Amino acid sequence: MNFQKNPIKTQNHSLDKAEHWIRGHLFLSFIALALGAFVLKGVVGAIQSGNPFSVTQIVLSAISEGVEMDTDRHTNILLLGVGGEGHDGENLTDTMIVASIDHKEKLIPMLSIPRDLFVDSEALGYGTRINGIYELMLDKTNDPTLAMNALIEEVEKITAVEIHYYAKVDFSGFEEVVDAVGGVEVNVIEDIYDATYPAPDGSAQDFEPFYLEAGIQELDGETTLKYVRSRHSTSDFDRARRQQEVINALKDKATSLGILLNPGKLKNLYTAVSSNFETNLNWSEMLYLAKLGDQFGTESIHTAVLNDGAYQMGGFLYTPDRELYGGAFVLVPYSGDFGEIQTFADLFLYHPELYSTPTPLQILNGTKEIGLAAMTKMYLERYGFTVVRHGNGLDRELAETNLFWNRELTEVDEATIELLPSLLGSGEILEETPSQYSLESFPTEATVIIELGDDFLEYYNENGELFYVGVY
Repeated sequence: MNFQKNPIKTQNHSLDKAEHWIRGHLFLSFIALALGAFVLKGVVGAIQSGNPFSVTQIVLSAISEGVEMDTDRHTNILLLGVGGEGHDGENLTDTMIVASIDHKEKLIPMLSIPRDLFVDSEALGYGTRINGIYELMLDKTNDPTLAMNALIEEVEKITAVEIHYYAKVDFSGFEEVVDAVGGVEVNVIEDIYDATYPAPDGSAQDFEPFYLEAGIQELDGETTLKYVRSRHSTSDFDRARRQQEVINALKDKATSLGILLNPGKLKNLYTAVSSNFETNLNWSEMLYLAKLGDQFGTESIHTAVLNDGAYQMGGFLYTPDRELYGGAFVLVPYSGDFGEIQTFADLFLYHPELYSTPTPLQILNGTKEIGLAAMTKMYLERYGFTVVRHGNGLDRELAETNLFWNRELTEVDEATIELLPSLLGSGEILEETPSQYSLESFPTEATVIIELGDDFLEYYNENGELFYVGVY
């Protein structure tokens, strides 16, 4: 996908300076004068219509326009974090998150892509880790737009998801944005001690130990940056989770009335963003997204990380022998292509009911293949399904796979259940549970009981790469 909108930092210089001067010097006056008019206009309109209203929405609604979205009413934004000027690898995109705003369901699933994922770049003409695409294309073309398009095309190829916008921030900008909103609150799951955290530029030492105690913590910009960057005592996948957590906390803080109705804080936030932030969202579109913030609470954010844990959600990757990649540490898909990741991206980003209302499953092996239920459990859990039990079925000579769905035990949408046969390659959804699986004779917490038959065994044998046969 080629973007026609120019990034903020690559606009015509004379116009950019004029616009920056106007926004910088008249911003406070504009907010002060506009707030009264917009609030009055919004309140009057809301009262006349008899509808409930939000002050946050009223403030922003008159000065914003809509954003692009696909046919499923999703707006997909690629969030990028780079070191920035003065840091090693200043243009490496070590943070990559696809955030999908679901305008219909009022949810924002966020999927993190690990920086070490290996890709064959058509734009570059060779393979490399995905975090190097932008930097290498920038070195090759000296064109930020071409470099960004090359990275976005790779992300779209990996996920099969259309990217409408991007937003890139560097380390300095990240710190300034956090400080501009007055810091963020995070829940540190366990103590973090990083003895090799990089020391500030100009320091006489290479490292500056970083320690953060477990529990609810209020963090300033500098400490928040360390919190999302540190990986010495954890992993890149845990770091991705922390990045998603902080983005959610920032969203809540930046769209709170304490910020939106405070001209001073708005000015600081705008200054921090405009100086260190690059995006193809225009000013009005950014205001529109800010207006939406009132509709998306903390519970609206769903997060997932592509990782190398085959027993957990998103675990479609592994680390191959370094000699095969010139000694480099990389991650590649178990299945040999991005098909599984594309299926997962579609499920996670476009079927939110699967994750907002988990459906407990029980898997029963109705064949004589040893371990089939366990392998299927691991397979479905990679896609985010919740398997509460697994084992052998009462009948080990089933010809066909059946899915017994007890509607009385769940309010989940039928579309969620219908996803299962497509993943299993077989199976009929039945709403009448046979007597041998009634709760009286077969106690279970599962809403859906899956009996695996020979038709599934055939699919399993033909698609061993999807089940990592020979790996576990």
